[in-house]
Amino acid sequence: MLVERDSLWFRVLVARYGLERGRLCAGGGRGSSWWRELVRIRDGGGELGGGWFRENILRKVGDGSDTFFWTDPWVDGTPLSERFGRLFDLAENKSVLVAEMFSLGWGAVGEAWVWRRPLRVWEEELLRECQTLLLTVSMQDHSTDVWQWQPELDSGYTVRGAYQILTDQVAAPLDVAAGLIWHPQVPLKVSILAWRLLRDRLPTKSNLITRGILPAAAHFCVSGCGEAESSHHLFLSYSTFGSLWPMVSSWAGSPLVTAQTLSDHFAQFTSSAGGSRARQSFMKLLWLASVWVVWSERNHRLFRGSANSLSHMLDKIKTVSYRWLRVCNSTIALNCHSWWSSPMLCLGLV
Repeated sequence: MLVERDSLWFRVLVARYGLERGRLCAGGGRGSSWWRELVRIRDGGGELGGGWFRENILRKVGDGSDTFFWTDPWVDGTPLSERFGRLFDLAENKSVLVAEMFSLGWGAVGEAWVWRRPLRVWEEELLRECQTLLLTVSMQDHSTDVWQWQPELDSGYTVRGAYQILTDQVAAPLDVAAGLIWHPQVPLKVSILAWRLLRDRLPTKSNLITRGILPAAAHFCVSGCGEAESSHHLFLSYSTFGSLWPMVSSWAGSPLVTAQTLSDHFAQFTSSAGGSRARQSFMKLLWLASVWVVWSERNHRLFRGSANSLSHMLDKIKTVSYRWLRVCNSTIALNCHSWWSSPMLCLGLV
């Protein structure tokens, strides 16, 4: 992604995957799984804090002959195409270089700005804001443009530095969640499912496409919502399955959890009903039961073409959790009818 644009390697990548608006493309169905993964990291995909890689690189401009004006992060670390998206949409040449814009003049009377149509008043205000920002830029003749790795300006990019950033972001919550999935009253296959889920190892359509098993066109969620079927979408953000969590929390009598990652959601859901060990054990079991029911429902919709309502899925969670508790401890005095309305009261945890 960061090779110089006049190098042989860059020309090979362009010939293989294509170039759009100054950016290397994913290549569609022709793209290999490792290349699509690189593009996903560049564009901030996945659950590791969004665009962690892009946030830590900066384009340092010398003479501007090797830097794209709109799409490279050469001003304050943010591409101008994102900061001034409207101007980028209206620009006639979206692949223009910084050196070309500078030579034509990007000031108020310069000829660098060429639009598809005349700008409106509010768009002219955006242009003036962009021009004011460019006044702070100083070009350096006879100096090449380079990429800078922000965390280590002196030594440059290292695998150790990138690994440190990733582990600092995800190690703590994932370690906490990983210690919760092994529950003595939950079947081992369910804990293994949760272990794979928290590490994004389930065979969702997004993961199967990344591994080259499914074509890129087959990424749509099984629900028909039009979104890509990732683990996060399936278990948290999807409007149907995501709406199941408030129902489960309401039935358990615990506050609603609004975590943005699966590992955080698991850890917060487990502690949402209070700090006692018995309460946390029950909420942990309930989360695992919910995940099991959601994944089973997804597979039924995909392979059998059958779909259950949210209320029916909630009933399944109640039934599954009830059976797990009774099978592992037959001495627990659980009444099925009272369990259906107040599980905390039924377990004596109120």
